[in-house]
Amino acid sequence: MTIQQANQYFAALPDGFADPAQLGALLPASVQQVQFVGVAGTAGKTAVARLLAAILHAQGIRAGVYHAGCEPLAARIRVDGKPADEALLCRAADALAAHEELPLQAAELVAAAYCFGEAGCTLAVVELPDAGLAAVLPKMPVCAVTAVGPDGVSRSVERLAALAGGVMRKESICVTAPEQPKAVLSELVVAAGKCDCELVVPDPEDITFLEAEQFASRVDYGGYTVPLAFLGRHAAGNAAMAVELALALCRKGMDISDEAILEGIAAVDNRCSIRVLSQRPLVILDACKVRHMSAIIGLTEEEGAEAFFSALETGLSPEEQKKDKSTMPGMSESPFDKVYLVTPAGVEEQLTRRLTEKAKYHFDAQLCTSLDEAVQLAHANTRRGLLVCGSEAAALEAAALLAKA
Repeated sequence: MTIQQANQYFAALPDGFADPAQLGALLPASVQQVQFVGVAGTAGKTAVARLLAAILHAQGIRAGVYHAGCEPLAARIRVDGKPADEALLCRAADALAAHEELPLQAAELVAAAYCFGEAGCTLAVVELPDAGLAAVLPKMPVCAVTAVGPDGVSRSVERLAALAGGVMRKESICVTAPEQPKAVLSELVVAAGKCDCELVVPDPEDITFLEAEQFASRVDYGGYTVPLAFLGRHAAGNAAMAVELALALCRKGMDISDEAILEGIAAVDNRCSIRVLSQRPLVILDACKVRHMSAIIGLTEEEGAEAFFSALETGLSPEEQKKDKSTMPGMSESPFDKVYLVTPAGVEEQLTRRLTEKAKYHFDAQLCTSLDEAVQLAHANTRRGLLVCGSEAAALEAAALLAKA
């Protein structure tokens, strides 16, 4: 296969579940020499994986990182900060295509592990949307469970936490996010106890925000003071997790200096969602800590729209809004100077017109004919930043349009 054919092969694979026990035979012997750090959870996986990979790179450790997402797979498997050798990914695709078809997530993880092994990586950090796939990886001394919250498919947070706990294994060290809901933390404690895995929880009181320049944040976590290229307490929690993961790897025999930890975290240019409250519709809360932004919103259904707009306006989850009876539409100090609504592909424009009228109770809202128009208006009028809600694909398309603006 060519690299274009390999990307097309993976993009065409179906969703679904695979038996991890059947996947090990697809991995080359070189994968046995790689130690993996699996990252599970609902929100923050990409940020934590990138931060830890940057720390390893700063230390001079040959490390790989795999991100789940909708970009071509060739852009999401990286070694030493650069896309993996295309020839390796093509060989992995050829090997997978010669066997019975796998679901997308399983095939991507196998391909990433294949590339890391053949590239001679010492460590590899991998996102695991399905934590059960962790069993495919031969060595995992350290793992992570990021913030756990609603995933848009009606599963309880307790169930989601139990599923994320599948990343743990005997005698490993699992780092989880600070300020997890009590129900989530309880499930993780039970999961850790069952498999004899040590659970590390960063102390929120150790996270201190310091003064910084606009669009940046300076955070101290337990004596590690770094500038962060992203805002919000949840993002600071991701950085704290990266510090704890690096320290956990030290305890497992890996040499990582304090200087490498600081250098790695400071080097990361964040391109991730900040905190996902809901996937359907998509609600990102920590952006509400930044005032005078613009927002582009593209919803595919009317159900849940009012709760979406309320959460975006107030920065409160539906449960928190119920407790705070003073929250009324249009009465909060909205972070958005202007909100632009667009019609996603396959959705009738009339739906977006109705949603725009609802949004006007919360924001200064305007209907746009296309994402391109919305990006141009938002780029011209925003004072501090731009939030795109709807999907990762929409955010990537908006990023491409902004690059041309």
